[in-house]
Amino acid sequence: MNHQQLPAPDAFHVQAGTEAVSRARRRISGTARHWNVPLSDSALADVELCASEIIANALTHAGRECWVRTHWTGQFLQVEVTDRSLRPPVVRSATSEATSGRGLALVESFSHGWGWVPRGLGKTVFFIVADEAVLAGAHGTGALARTARAHVQQNGSLASSMRGRGKRRWPTWAGRRLSCLGWS
Repeated sequence: MNHQQLPAPDAFHVQAGTEAVSRARRRISGTARHWNVPLSDSALADVELCASEIIANALTHAGRECWVRTHWTGQFLQVEVTDRSLRPPVVRSATSEATSGRGLALVESFSHGWGWVPRGLGKTVFFIVADEAVLAGAHGTGALARTARAHVQQNGSLASSMRGRGKRRWPTWAGRRLSCLGWS
């Protein structure tokens, strides 16, 4: 049996600042490209969107710093953001006039699974994204979510609150989804 060598996770600290979220987002997608993970441009765009949302949430609602960890499992890219707040993340329904409150709804729509776990004096919010080719395999999204959950539990990385996505909403449908969220 041929086992591929997986890259070591990339972890870094983020402090609030004008370019903090965009620098972190670029580092995550640059790392995925450097690792040659088999994610399409569309999937990498999903990673960037989701990373921006959970990093911005951490910096806005949980303090002025967070820690980011990117990990390739061989099947999906997992991004984890740890902050110093015990307040759980909540998916909200924003009105069309609201200027915020859509971030986790976007993460739910553009990732294959997401969740959070308490961590000491804070929490870790995470999401996973896989390429369409992985999802088209015999196991589909349900198996991907189960594999992700097993992987994070086995490695003590993250965990039990993983939410698997039954149907993937791809970026080509983004206009319709954003419209449903109240964005024009």
